[in-house]
Amino acid sequence: MKSDKVTDQVGQKLRSITTDLKRYVEKRLELVMLNAGEHFSRWMAISVQRSAGALLLVGGICFLLFALAIYLGNLLGSESLGYVLVSIPLLILGGLFMSLKPQSLLHELQERFEAEVIEAVEEQERTSTEKKLKAPEFEQPFNNEV
Repeated sequence: MKSDKVTDQVGQKLRSITTDLKRYVEKRLELVMLNAGEHFSRWMAISVQRSAGALLLVGGICFLLFALAIYLGNLLGSESLGYVLVSIPLLILGGLFMSLKPQSLLHELQERFEAEVIEAVEEQERTSTEKKLKAPEFEQPFNNEV
């Protein structure tokens, strides 16, 4: 009879340990998901802002090129000649971009990505060590005043 109580207590302890371990793993997965979501949302916010800025910049450049083409066309007496003069540098630059190998751009993008990943990992490690260091101070049980 006494051995049944001991095995029941051991079984209860094992069940409580497994439920605690299961809860710990679940919380850890939730934390990882939250951190990943935070980094992803930050990346998306930056991407949207930069994309909007690039779109506005490209639109401004297009209007500037149209104005330049109209101005050159009026100056030369032929509107089509103004558009041709404005499009020639763009065609040359486009041809250079298509014919040249993008190795330097690829390496620069890889370095940026690696730097951002390393920064995110270091920031996460810093916050976890700060949380460990901010443990509550223990109160002294005895009072030294007499």
